[in-house]
Amino acid sequence: YPDYLTLLDYCRRSANPVGRLMLALYGVGGAANLRDSDAICSALQLINFWQDVGIDIEKGRIYLPQEDLVRFGVSEADIAAHADTPGWRALMAFEVARARALMLSGAPLATRLPGRIGWELRLVIQGGLRILEHIERAGYDVFRRRPKLGKPDYVVMAWRALRM
Repeated sequence: YPDYLTLLDYCRRSANPVGRLMLALYGVGGAANLRDSDAICSALQLINFWQDVGIDIEKGRIYLPQEDLVRFGVSEADIAAHADTPGWRALMAFEVARARALMLSGAPLATRLPGRIGWELRLVIQGGLRILEHIERAGYDVFRRRPKLGKPDYVVMAWRALRM
């Protein structure tokens, strides 16, 4: 993808319809809910891309925007070589921060939705944010340590979901 907006357009067509379908099923559409759902779904898609950079490159896929690669001096060859360079870490820190901001912009939706869907969405949001924390904790080296959630994470996520 040449730039971030083009990547978000991909998310608009791939991830966002899932959230919109869920809102329709629960009868809780509306402009604000759709906007926040799109932010959450796009953020989740980006988070998945960032945690799977090492896997995707082996399949010939790179979801990092080309403009960001250039900005941080990271080449496709660097990604293919799993090069953990200062440029790579700066790039991933930038992408993680951007995904987190997008997720947090949509997070109010979870507290507006009633009942089970609201609680489930709180946990989904916290799961995405937790993966970002794992990426940061690994020093952005997603090549050697693919971030994933474990049992201790679910306790943290539940606690944070209760506090939303």
